[in-house]
Amino acid sequence: MRYGVLFSCQDPPGSPIGHAAIYQAALDQTVQAEEQGYDWVNITEHHVAADGYLPALIPLLTGMATLTKRIRLSTGMLILTLHHPIRIAEEAAVLDLISGGRLTLGVAVGYREVEFAALGIDFPTRGRRFRESLEIMALAWSGEAFSYDGEIFQIPEVVVRPTPVQRPGIPLWLGGTSDVALKRAVKNGSPCFPGATDEFPKIEQRMARYDELREQLAADSPRELVLPRLCVVADTTEEARRRALPGIRAMYETYQSWGLPVDFTAALRDWDLLDELVIVGDAERCASVVDRYRELGTTDLMLQFAIPMVEPAVAAESQARFITECVPITSREGALP
Repeated sequence: MRYGVLFSCQDPPGSPIGHAAIYQAALDQTVQAEEQGYDWVNITEHHVAADGYLPALIPLLTGMATLTKRIRLSTGMLILTLHHPIRIAEEAAVLDLISGGRLTLGVAVGYREVEFAALGIDFPTRGRRFRESLEIMALAWSGEAFSYDGEIFQIPEVVVRPTPVQRPGIPLWLGGTSDVALKRAVKNGSPCFPGATDEFPKIEQRMARYDELREQLAADSPRELVLPRLCVVADTTEEARRRALPGIRAMYETYQSWGLPVDFTAALRDWDLLDELVIVGDAERCASVVDRYRELGTTDLMLQFAIPMVEPAVAAESQARFITECVPITSREGALP
């Protein structure tokens, strides 16, 4: 299993931290993550959010790329339907060049109508927009002349340069766990990528369906599960929970206010329920949870230590402790080069 660090750069109203400190901490913790042996740094996108949820992925990943040499860079997820696909293809290609071919682009359809309204993009056609965008990016990364005549995009004959280091193009992770989304992921050789708000039993269900589709479609790509999880490690489970709960509550209440069809009220009052969604505790407890996810078939575990309301120093401490105290060295023998 490979391990990554995840950033959303949220700073809820009333937080004493401030966005300047949060972004600096994200850069610092990425450098530390590479030194500590993590395989990934992953960042995720939203727009017009009261907590400033990270709205600009390529600039931040470019900063991270210039400060590192080995760690892979990923988006999980970039909301592709909120951008023009040629612009994303170009920016991603430049980032891939700057990083020496370390980029994986996770892309999703999006679900917050206010984001589409704010950016002037038609919400009902986002499914078609997403499918056409994937096709256009593949054509753009070829480096050859192409034109495109779709329902959403009409592009005259163009050549898009530069091309990415990785050929035939930048690897893609496709977000979503509906049946349509999982089928699309399997067809494109993409992993299953549940959300941070999917509890363990739901992930088991998603993987079971992913496996059925892989068999039906005779998939020859690797069976992969990329899983994001909020994480805090401390001397005791009680201390870890005390540190983590305000940020978990802020994050989940934000998702719920956005219309995510999940009610977190009970989980936020009962750690037996909340533990199905997060990795929070002392080193022994966190290690046992990691074992549980490994047995499920998780190939890439993305840990968000930088939870809203959690001081950067506390997040950095959890990040350092997790990789040294919760992860057996033998489990990382297959890590990315």
